Amino acid sequence: MLTIQQPNIFSRNVNESFNPYLDYYVNWLGFTSRYSLAFMEASYKAFETFLNIREGPAQKIQNAIRSSFDTSLRNLLNEDSFASSMADYVDSWTKVMGTSGLNQLTPMLSDLRSNASRFLEPLRDNVNRTPSEEIGLKGKFSLLHYKSKPPPKQKTPVLVIYSLINRHYILDLLPKVSVIRNLQEQGFDIYSTHWGTPASYDKDLSLENYVEDYVENAVDKIKELTGCKKVTLFGYCWGGIFALIYSAIHPENVKNLILHATPVDMEKDKAVIENWTSHLDADRLVKTCGNVPGWLLNLAFILRNPVETMLKYPRYFSEPRSIDEIQQFFAIETWLYDSRSIIGEVYREIIDQIYKKNLLIKNKMRVHSDTVNLHNISVPVLDIVGKGDDLVPPASSKSVLDVIGSTDKQLIEFPTGHVGLCISPAAHEKLWPEVGRWLAQRS
Repeated sequence: MLTIQQPNIFSRNVNESFNPYLDYYVNWLGFTSRYSLAFMEASYKAFETFLNIREGPAQKIQNAIRSSFDTSLRNLLNEDSFASSMADYVDSWTKVMGTSGLNQLTPMLSDLRSNASRFLEPLRDNVNRTPSEEIGLKGKFSLLHYKSKPPPKQKTPVLVIYSLINRHYILDLLPKVSVIRNLQEQGFDIYSTHWGTPASYDKDLSLENYVEDYVENAVDKIKELTGCKKVTLFGYCWGGIFALIYSAIHPENVKNLILHATPVDMEKDKAVIENWTSHLDADRLVKTCGNVPGWLLNLAFILRNPVETMLKYPRYFSEPRSIDEIQQFFAIETWLYDSRSIIGEVYREIIDQIYKKNLLIKNKMRVHSDTVNLHNISVPVLDIVGKGDDLVPPASSKSVLDVIGSTDKQLIEFPTGHVGLCISPAAHEKLWPEVGRWLAQRS
């Protein structure tokens, strides 16, 4: 008697359901093993450094060991093989989230944080900040206008376009280290974007929405309020990407363009975070999570150098500190981990078009029906980079000056890091007065 064996559908379904968890375990094991080996190798390099310079001032030995460890770990974590392992781990995590249904919690948590921020933002945006008024715009977002007494001396208003990753107040952290206040005291009329905290239903907002709606609406409102025909754009980090795109598409509305630590050319020297990001499957991450969680970005920053994260508190408080210094230290720490979620579609477009394909610097980036041609930018351009920036390396930012069409363009390389450009005493003593002089000559 001939019998036909039926496929075991139950068994197949079980295997298909179990596979994502198995893949997750394998990729987790591979990632943690690579990370542990990199950590051990960097520690060994640091120990070798100690053996080679056992004599000399204690501070010099300590700095040499620290530098050896940091450099070795950074180089190992920046290898493509490690970045690929990390990307595989994140990819398997998103699959488990989708299979288990836990991805449904992400929009709920996003909405919870968005609603909580409605109560926190007035406190966060006013304590120790330069006085400002909030101006409503069409759509979800608003505009901040920093009040000036006496009235501004410079004619052309400045629109500061903030990044999407951290909160906007890094340029207005404390009165003594506020870039906003510094420029304001030099006589400039300052406005800025206010992105707020995105909710889950914002996940489909695109680059077109940000550039053609929000930035365009902000520029139109400033022109209406001031009577000026053009506005100076000041783009901070990813905000510089928006400023570049808008200036290339609508050069008729832009008087000057200032770029501050803006990532543009991803074929140049890549920082660890940039390299990790370029390996991610942004499409799958956004499809699973909607908006990209801020805690995921914070975790990536910590993994760059966990020893530095653990030791910075005891190291900082190993010597006496003034009240002002302690206040600034904790203000920076608060800002570092006060990461908002990044709207999913914007994140996907930026990662796919800039970090993966490097289309912005090649004049091939698309924003809806427009091709972004940086050669269309003919206004005066100032590019500010930090020589020690390990988030946006100078090489990935300053090469934009070779592509834009302007004949009036200047590069300022300042000897500090990404955050130091905003809050270091040296930057406020030397850098921002120089920026103000450059801008005053062109207002």
